[in-house]
Amino acid sequence: MRLPVLCCAVLLTLPAISVGQEPVKPNLTPRIITATKQVTMFTGLENQMLQAVQKKDKAALGSIVTDDCSIHLPDADSMAGDDWIDSVMNKDFVLKKFLIRQMSVADLGTSAVVSYDRVQESSYQGKPDGGEFYVVDLWKQDGGTWKLSDRFVSKVGTTPYMPKGLVKPTGRQ
Repeated sequence: MRLPVLCCAVLLTLPAISVGQEPVKPNLTPRIITATKQVTMFTGLENQMLQAVQKKDKAALGSIVTDDCSIHLPDADSMAGDDWIDSVMNKDFVLKKFLIRQMSVADLGTSAVVSYDRVQESSYQGKPDGGEFYVVDLWKQDGGTWKLSDRFVSKVGTTPYMPKGLVKPTGRQ
């Protein structure tokens, strides 16, 4: 008699244990956060890469990635860095605007893990292709300079929200 009661108790507690594997998404708060040295530096490098894409400057983009750079997307095979550069330099892809926000850097000495949200307005073959992306980059030092080694990117929204101008802090946040 006790075995069925025990089995029912175990079966009822299993869902409670398995729920909550991922954290609940907290709300964004409009507070002013002072950027760390690493956040400022990697924001500059990420902006430099995206500006090279906008200007179709293959040499500038190529100088920022390692020789064995890989790009990783959900539901797709990894892409070699050279192939990725060719794809974003293609005349069919146009990066109109972009915004980097919510950057975080884990400094590991000669490498760093950088994560951030990127919003972009872009098109591919004349059709809208922008949205909001979550990006995790692995940067490595190479001869005293930082280079992109691996990028993991996932589209999280299709409608990009681009602020009209610079947001100026009011001091009330």
